[in-house]
Order: sequence, then C-alpha cells, then structure tokens
Amino acid sequence: MSNNDVLRVGIVGCGAHSHEHFKAAERVKGIKISCCCDIIEERAKACAVKYGCEAYYKDIEDMLKIETLDAVILCTWPMQHMEQIEKCLTSGLKNILCEKSLALSAEEALHIDKLAKEYGAFIMEGCKYRHHPAIRKLESILSYKDIGKIDSIRATFSNYEPEDLLDPDSEPDWRFRKECGGGVPFDWMSYLVNACNHFSRALPKRVFASGDVSPRYGVINRIYGMIEYDNGVVGIIESSKDANFSQELQITCSEGILRMPVAWGIYGEVKITQTHRKQEWDYILTDTYEIEEANAFVLQLDNFSKVIKGIEQPVIPLKQSILNVQTIDALVESMLDKKIVEI
Repeated sequence: MSNNDVLRVGIVGCGAHSHEHFKAAERVKGIKISCCCDIIEERAKACAVKYGCEAYYKDIEDMLKIETLDAVILCTWPMQHMEQIEKCLTSGLKNILCEKSLALSAEEALHIDKLAKEYGAFIMEGCKYRHHPAIRKLESILSYKDIGKIDSIRATFSNYEPEDLLDPDSEPDWRFRKECGGGVPFDWMSYLVNACNHFSRALPKRVFASGDVSPRYGVINRIYGMIEYDNGVVGIIESSKDANFSQELQITCSEGILRMPVAWGIYGEVKITQTHRKQEWDYILTDTYEIEEANAFVLQLDNFSKVIKGIEQPVIPLKQSILNVQTIDALVESMLDKKIVEI
C-alpha cells in the first residue's frame, strides 16, 4: 500500500456507470480515486475535474506506468475485462474491482483465475446487489430451521426496450453491440445466475435454455433458462427486452416462500415478504421485513477496501465469479444449440 491510511485508486472507464463508483468513494473512509482513464479524453477530464482526481488519462497503459496505485476499478465493457486485468497484473497492480460480467466466456474466466493465482492478486467482481443488507436478511431467514429446505430459486430481470425505437443511423449503446458483450446474458442475466448459484448452496450440474437473437444486432435479447444443482435445487432465470419491467427474486422453500420485488438495482427502502401456510388451516400468512435504504455501491467499495487492508473477506470470492461465467456460458450454449448442457 502506498499509504497505511488511504488507498490510492484509479478508475478505468468514465461512462455514466462510473459516477456511482466516484460518488461511493467520497463516502468510504480510506479511499481516494486519484486518477481516471477513458478512451474519450474529454470524458476522463470531466470526471477528473468533477471528482477532484489528480490526473486523467486516455490510455490505461499510460496510467499504470505513471501512477503509483493500490487498486483499480474497471468500469468498462465486458469484452475488455480480461485484457485490462492482465495489463494491471503485469504492471504490478494486484487489487482489482471489475464490473460485471467478469468475462465473456468460461475460457476467459478460467484464464483470469489462472492469472490471479499466478500473481497472487485479489480480483472482485462488481455485483453490487450482493452487498445490500436485504441480501444479508435473506441469508439470515434461510438459516432459520422453520423456513425448511430450499426447493427452487426464481430470478427475473426484464425491461421493455423495443429495438424498432432505436435510431438505425446512429451507433447503438454497448448493450446492443455483440462485440462488446451486449445482450442480456452477460449484463442482466449475470445477476440472476449469481443469485441462483449463491442461494442454492450447491454446484450447478446442467442447464437448459431457450430464447431469441436480435435480427438487427445479433445479440441475445431474450433468454429463459433452468439450472439444476447437485443438491436438487432448481434455478429458474428469466431475462427479456420484450417484457415489462421486473427485477424479482423468489426463493421457494418447503415451509415458506421469500420474495423481493426489486432485487438487483435496489434504491430506497425495500420489503421482503415471507408467505407460509397457517398450520391446520388452508390459508396463507404473510410476514413482512422492511429493509432500510442503503447504497450498495458504497458497501461494495467498503468491502473491497477492507479486504485489501486485511480486515474482511470478500463478499464475492473470485471462485464464485468464475462459476457464474461458466454457468452463463452454458446457458448461452444451450439456448443457441437447443440442447441440455452439462457443467
């Protein structure tokens, strides 16, 4: 560490999403985003001015060569992650917070895992929802004996985003660009797979999925899948750009059903409901748990910094992120080839 009290952090990628990381750093003790980098130099300069960075860069290699950093945040497109992680590690920078999805294939994910072991690096995927106290509450409820055994997990992330409303003469957002990792699998669906893998408490065995590919952009814009785990739990994922807004997480157990209406982009207060059958009577009781507002980006960055300082363990260990990418990869293969895929 460059300083025992304050971590010097660089951020790569100064698009709209980066502002959440910049603002989070202002609220986390012992963190300072000292420089930023973006291929659009004006954008990097604007962020540097707005958030008080000491320097800004157009090229990540220049930033890594000139700056003395303790960590870096990669807020870039998924297709850039593996290369950027490798550049950071070979430059001597070993603490990396990388936005989801960590990689675009199981092969890339395993390569990142190999690099992390080779360089003794700490790499954490930025999957912010996992840091929210609502997830801690779900974990707590599931530890109670009276909720029973987990049977299935259903996770959805959809929003109606019709492609015919996009301007065909202008370059589309990265989420509609196949070469950038666009489409739902490595964006929205990464949350769903993460939740199913986490709450199943088991390893995925096989998957099956169906969906559609955009005729205009070539990205997967709808995917519906099933994940079978080695303990018998089933994960059901739904993600579509042709469906109304949904970010629901439902965990069905033998003695009750837990629901979070908005589980991934949690802003403001959130409620968890637990429905269960009243013993000896055929009607349903509902318990409600109200979770206070919390900023998941702040909690995520706080965990990242405390892991670097040796105070905490990562909420999302790298091995979980590797498994998530392997599962996503299998679901995509299943959808495209119309077959069951073993993991």
